[in-house]
Amino acid sequence: MEVIPAIWLCLSMHQDRSAHFYSDLYVYSGQLVEIYADHTHFCLVPDDWFIIVTDVENSTIAVQNGKQQEVNLAATGSIVACLNIAREAGVDIPFFFGGDGATLLVPKLIKESCLQALTYHQERCLTSFDFYLRVGYRTVKEMRHRGCVLNISKFQRNSYHVMPLIQGDALQRAESEIKSNEAQDLGITQLETQLLNLEGMECKWDKISPPQEQNEVLALIVNATDVSLQHDIYAAILKEMDRIYGEDHQRSPVTMEHLKMVNSLSQLKNEIKVKYATSGLRKIISTAARSIFGSFYVKYTEKGRNYLNELIQLTEVLLLDGSINTVIAGTVEKRKEFFKMLDNMERNDQIQYGYYSSKSSILSCYVTAIDDYHIHFLDGDNGGYTRASKVLKKKLSA
Repeated sequence: MEVIPAIWLCLSMHQDRSAHFYSDLYVYSGQLVEIYADHTHFCLVPDDWFIIVTDVENSTIAVQNGKQQEVNLAATGSIVACLNIAREAGVDIPFFFGGDGATLLVPKLIKESCLQALTYHQERCLTSFDFYLRVGYRTVKEMRHRGCVLNISKFQRNSYHVMPLIQGDALQRAESEIKSNEAQDLGITQLETQLLNLEGMECKWDKISPPQEQNEVLALIVNATDVSLQHDIYAAILKEMDRIYGEDHQRSPVTMEHLKMVNSLSQLKNEIKVKYATSGLRKIISTAARSIFGSFYVKYTEKGRNYLNELIQLTEVLLLDGSINTVIAGTVEKRKEFFKMLDNMERNDQIQYGYYSSKSSILSCYVTAIDDYHIHFLDGDNGGYTRASKVLKKKLSA
């Protein structure tokens, strides 16, 4: 692999390409540990970009009340709404799924449209599911002026998936502020009609059992205490994770054998309500028919089996947004071995981490077409990321 320092690529970008900054970023390939460990692979996110955060308030209670699917739909919808706007504008944006919310980086070109769409999504979550989806934003410039760091790179995870890599604390700081403060005035004076487009959002997969019966599904969030040491600390943790759990395909909770379409009418209705605000009979029949057709398609056609293979590789089992966020399958013994390293680093004040273990995982998706773009968001059952985040927050507040 030819090593091209990202800083050179960033400096070569013309100012009028700011909206296409992420599209134009060089894509690195090779070993993730090596790419992340080298700071020359990262460059500054432009000052005129925006950090948008969404979060379901009291998500832990909602999950405990059996509303994990609705919470995941709210988070997935936040991403889908902005991705549809970005695709329409011809730009790429990085995004991070958090189970009960999402964080996105968007250029000024689509910031207003994204906030308007998310305002509609916020209203729909309230009327459909009776919970409040907080929406807020910060400018990259203001976070940087307050001492935050925000650097980015792009990595070819596999044949199908390119993922953003973040180094810095700006996303976490923005998320913390937006969650803890009063609802932000988004500065929207007049809402455009029909701006919310959630086409492509799918939630038709049933709970996914791990590859083997003795496996657990581990949702894990790791946060480095010193931003300047993220490159070294996260590279070391990822290397140990690879050693104990194996590489992507070995530790992924999602396998072709355990993927099956959901047949619950209530779950299908939840998807319809958040996508269309109402769940009329025609939409229910159409969505159910897509689910039935999908079951046949992926089971009995070669294209369907190819789609499942792509789905597994396009499932976001690992996110690096300034923290390590991952959902992996493995045994309790492997977890104990891995946590020896994490506990030692935590005792030495290098990291803080939170985790939650369950017996299955939950998949939500963005599919523009079966043979076109699709990306899949993974969470542990019973609110894996939400519960792991709660453990981490207690440590951070202490």
